[in-house]
Amino acid sequence: MAEITFVPVKTQRKTAPFGLGELVDKLLGSELRDGDILVVSSKFIAVSEGRVVDLSTVVPSDHAASMARRMSISPELCELVIRESDETIGGVTGFMLTLKEGLLTPNAGIDKSNIEHGKVVLYPRSPLESARALVEEVRFRRGVEIGVVVSDSRLMPTRKGTVGVALAAAGMEAIVDLRGRPDLFGNVLKVTSQAVADDLCSGAQIVMGEANESVPIVLVRGLTTSAGKTYRMSSFAVDPEQCVYMRSLGYRAR
Repeated sequence: MAEITFVPVKTQRKTAPFGLGELVDKLLGSELRDGDILVVSSKFIAVSEGRVVDLSTVVPSDHAASMARRMSISPELCELVIRESDETIGGVTGFMLTLKEGLLTPNAGIDKSNIEHGKVVLYPRSPLESARALVEEVRFRRGVEIGVVVSDSRLMPTRKGTVGVALAAAGMEAIVDLRGRPDLFGNVLKVTSQAVADDLCSGAQIVMGEANESVPIVLVRGLTTSAGKTYRMSSFAVDPEQCVYMRSLGYRAR
């Protein structure tokens, strides 16, 4: 098996829109090779796109104000969560549990960390388009074919700590279907797929960190994947009514 490396790419703190492709070219352009994969923080991409909201500018609806009282969050944040999510399915003190493009996402992915006080960062407008645009810009500037994974951190059911998950991917094979292959004892796999993009995000999370590390990009080298494929957020989702966790908790689509 080839060695796979995860190289952190440190940058200065960003709070206003900027050119992501230009920055990547400045930091990594001459070092990039065909087959490299960049794991990029979704929040970093969102900031580059101006997806930062000052909560003081948000006018909450009556529905948001009522729900905010139940969840013990600010009405302004609650309003944004309702706008950004496809469905709100519950929550606990401080968090609303939502579905966004099929993915189970606390607070619709809205984040108050690593941004100025009183402001929040939304998800990128289209994580897939953001990933695809970076792949194309690297190709245009350097003539190199890379893959890009847009990453987020997430709590997992019954597990302590956060792991990385993929919101989109471009220029690579992000999910490998293993159905039909034999295991070590010749049993044929019937439902197994390998979440390669999620695995890369979790590996990258180790060097990205969760606090003030200022590492929003990780260069992954040594992984062989099929090039040219694209995955949007919904590509990583399983229907909630087919999900082991959601079915066990009695979820029913509204």
